[in-house]
Amino acid sequence: MSTNKKPLPAEPQDNAANNGVVAELSDEAIRNLTGFFDVLIQMDFAQKQRNEQRNESDDFLQGTTNNTQQTD
Repeated sequence: MSTNKKPLPAEPQDNAANNGVVAELSDEAIRNLTGFFDVLIQMDFAQKQRNEQRNESDDFLQGTTNNTQQTD
């Protein structure tokens, strides 16, 4: 009795790809994923910049209120 199944790849991430069947991505799928992750990275970077600007302005405002309280 011979089976038509090929042996599974050694890498566990390949085994889990599609119920043990190795799935290959097309060039279009890879471009879509690359674009998707590029957008996520850009969004994360923009959020970090906004947070830094907010923290800097909060620090500046706290510094000016501390200075005005000391001079009163």
